Formats: sequence, C-alpha cells, structure tokens
Amino acid sequence: MIMYRLFFLTCIVFLANSVTYAASSERIAVAGGSITEIIYRLGEQHRIVGVDSTSQFPEDAKKFPLLGYVRNVSVEGVLSLNPDLLLGEDDTGPTKALKQIAAVGVKTIIIKKDNSIPALQEKITQIAELLGVEGKGKSLLDEMQIDIDALSYAKQHLSDSVKRTPPKVLFLLTLKNGAPIAAGNTTSAHTVIEEAGAINALAQYKGWEKLSPESALKLDPDVIIVMNRGQDIFEQVNALPHFKYTTAVKNKAVYTIDGSYLLGFGPRTPQAIVELGTMIHKDFPLPAGYKFRYQHDVASMAEH
Repeated sequence: MIMYRLFFLTCIVFLANSVTYAASSERIAVAGGSITEIIYRLGEQHRIVGVDSTSQFPEDAKKFPLLGYVRNVSVEGVLSLNPDLLLGEDDTGPTKALKQIAAVGVKTIIIKKDNSIPALQEKITQIAELLGVEGKGKSLLDEMQIDIDALSYAKQHLSDSVKRTPPKVLFLLTLKNGAPIAAGNTTSAHTVIEEAGAINALAQYKGWEKLSPESALKLDPDVIIVMNRGQDIFEQVNALPHFKYTTAVKNKAVYTIDGSYLLGFGPRTPQAIVELGTMIHKDFPLPAGYKFRYQHDVASMAEH
C-alpha cells in the first residue's frame, strides 16, 4: 500500500512539472495541424518556432520552418529550431525520432485523443492548460459550443422520415487514376458523417477502402462527398463507372469539402460538420441567428 502511494505521488509530481514546464515554454515545435490551429485560436502563435506539413491553417502558419510530415518528423529539423517543447498529435512519429528528441532534453508531449467532438473539447482544454492560458481555452470552447448546439438543433428538427432512414453517404479521399478510395468505419470521415445525422455507406469496412466499379454500384450512396476537389467535381465523379448510375449522381448530390476543415478535428470542425449536414440533407434547419464564422463553401449549400 505504501509503495502504491509513493508511485501515485510520483506520478502527480511528474504531471504537475510537465504542465509547469509547458506553460513556460516559449519555443514550441508543433506536429499536427489541429494543434497548430488551436494554438493560433488561443492567440499563442508567437510561441511557435516550427510546424509539420499538415499545419495548413491558418495561412500564416505556412511561414514557419517545417519539421516534416506528422508521422515522420525530422530529428534534425526539430533540433535545428532549438525548441523547448515538442507538442504533437497522437500519430506523431516515428517513435525512434521522438525518443531521440526527448533524449537531448526537449520536453516532448503527445496528446492522445480520438477523433470526436468530446475529445476535441478535451484537447483544447489540455493545450490551454499546458500553455497556461486556461481562460482563453474556456473562451474558445464557448465559441465552439455555438456550432455544437446548432448541430444538435438541426438533427433534432430533421423530419421523422429522415430520422427513420438517414441518407447513405460515401466519403471519397481521392479519385486519382480512376481508383476512388473511400472511408470505412474507423476513420474521422465516418465520425463526421454520423455526427451530421447520416450513415456511412461503407460502414461495413475498416479504414480506407479502394473501390471497384462493382462494389461502388452496390453501395448506391444517396450523397457523395469528395475531399479537396475543384469546381467540376460532379463531372469528375460522373465520368467514373463506379458512380455513374448511383442515386447520388442521378440526383446530383455530389459535393466537395476541404479535408483539414472537416477532418482535422480542430476548432473549425464542429462548424464544418454543420456545413456537411447542409450538403447531406435537403432540409437541415439551423437555429435562428446562426452564422458561419469560418469561410465555408457557400456554392455547395446553394445547390439545395
């Protein structure tokens, strides 16, 4: 029992020291677009010295030196910036690189959160605490709650028929080389589809799945969402034998949305899910006075 108490106290001291150390950090290397975005929204971007290649928002974040890709950060790239803290998302790696960075005395904190709205709220709280700006974190959470409440309102006011039979949505990562890759049930895309009051047409598969023409036709989605494509998205999808005869194409229910905006699980994601709902549902009633605060795809909404 005494040994257990000693171990427990040791853990508490370590965690307390970690938070204190991070709060005093003035040279932060960031691995993960959502963390970069959160730090900006907290008004603490002056403490960033470098970011990974997924840190594409806001535009100003692109000015920082790159650490590499989030899953393959460069030890030399990180250390050359002389950071006092490396703050990374759950998939930051490789592990060998993180150990090397920590071994030379750079405090390394990896935030392990799944892709969900509650986890996003926890992530913001944790980062605000780590940086010693809890008040700013609370303000950001309050602002984000506007979108969460709007999403809840819209889903509650969907028609009974839609609630009984939600639309089937197929989310495509890419159409490259005529070989579309779609989101299965362990992806962030699956999460946002369900949060928007729909069902994932590919829910029976795990991860990202390459579709054959036959398998795509069997799915027969009501709506197709494609990540990061141009204005001619309908023509691109319609040109593939996979989708030509699907309900989505017949009804021209084919839309595109920015991947980091929707799937990044940063402060913009709740609004992005609201926007996704307006794409998926013909009638997605939003509360009076609700306004989109972040730039969004007005054209995609206007087609309904």
